[in-house]
Amino acid sequence: MTRVLDVNYKDYSFDVILESEDGGTFVIVSLDGAGQVIDEFNDDVFFNQFVGNEIILVTEDDDKRAIRVIKRAFAKFVNGKPILKEQEEVEVVHSTKKTTTEPAGAIDRIIFETVARALSSEDSKQEIDGLIKDLIKENGVVPFRTIIEVKKADGTKKDVGLQHFEFERILKTIQAGVPIALVGPAGSGKTTMVYNVAKSLDMEFSSQSVSAQSTTFDFFGYKNAKGDYVSTMFRERYEKGGVFLLDEFDAGNPNVLAALNQATANVVAPFPDKMVEKHKDFIIVMAGNTYGSGGTIDYVGRNKIDAATLDRFAFIYVAYDEDLEHKVATNKDWCRRVQKFRSIAEQKKVRTIISPRATFNGERLLASGLNQSQVEDMVIYKGLTQDERNLMKF
Repeated sequence: MTRVLDVNYKDYSFDVILESEDGGTFVIVSLDGAGQVIDEFNDDVFFNQFVGNEIILVTEDDDKRAIRVIKRAFAKFVNGKPILKEQEEVEVVHSTKKTTTEPAGAIDRIIFETVARALSSEDSKQEIDGLIKDLIKENGVVPFRTIIEVKKADGTKKDVGLQHFEFERILKTIQAGVPIALVGPAGSGKTTMVYNVAKSLDMEFSSQSVSAQSTTFDFFGYKNAKGDYVSTMFRERYEKGGVFLLDEFDAGNPNVLAALNQATANVVAPFPDKMVEKHKDFIIVMAGNTYGSGGTIDYVGRNKIDAATLDRFAFIYVAYDEDLEHKVATNKDWCRRVQKFRSIAEQKKVRTIISPRATFNGERLLASGLNQSQVEDMVIYKGLTQDERNLMKF
């Protein structure tokens, strides 16, 4: 089945030719009657972005919507502006839905078998309530899956699996194009989360840590002795689009961070070789352990960051997600022990950091054959005095 969509914009007109086997989903195969347009606008530049795309055409409204999308893109092309994609709708769905009714894991299997036995007894409700409560108390609740659905023209969806409880807010902030600063304790998952967000949005990702020795050349590049420009990861993302993570921002040189203000706030910035326009999909994210107000007892090497720099970012505090930590851990008993140590350290004001890294590194060390006492010395008690160790015991 063949369909023709007539597109008219100002003095330009052309037909979009579509073919379909089922009469519902059509594929754009060519554009006709567009000689004038093709002469003025290179076919490879504009039209090839549409050929091969699938479009659902069932009602008259579907036809009008498809024409509007093509016309809007063509209008921006004709006017010399970048062709912008329609804003993709990002929906986060929390679900435990499985594609099969068969139990997938050990805990699922136990619950299925327990329910089956309980249903065959006279006191089924009491047995189900009691046994399931005991299972949940012992093994934890069956985890929810966090499914990030990026709705695109082809209807594809992405499942990014288990994520930190702040993942959704960070994803929506980045998609909105708002520069963001993530603040939280070491090991809370800030860098990993930004990488996963970029991946779920099909955006390129680059990350660079800064220190007091960082210079503007690390970001803007320089010309070598031959006069050739030496580029940087920041330049790549700024010019070509994507997420650029400025890691450990509160350890950086405040003057260098201030130099980034012009680039991140404006649509164009000076680089050693030329003025460069900021890509429409460029977004900068900062991650650190403080709010940029200077060093703390735990993070003594942090600098006070200029208020003008901080004002350009929305801030999100990223705490430890102990629920996620427990779900991801392979050694649940060890994970619970680490979290108990963490709770005691907080209650008794012991100055130490027990991050999820203690869980994940510790379970690997235990699996390698080291005993629990050795592993606790390596990942829990490191640097603590004997008095502090005594406070941590339980």
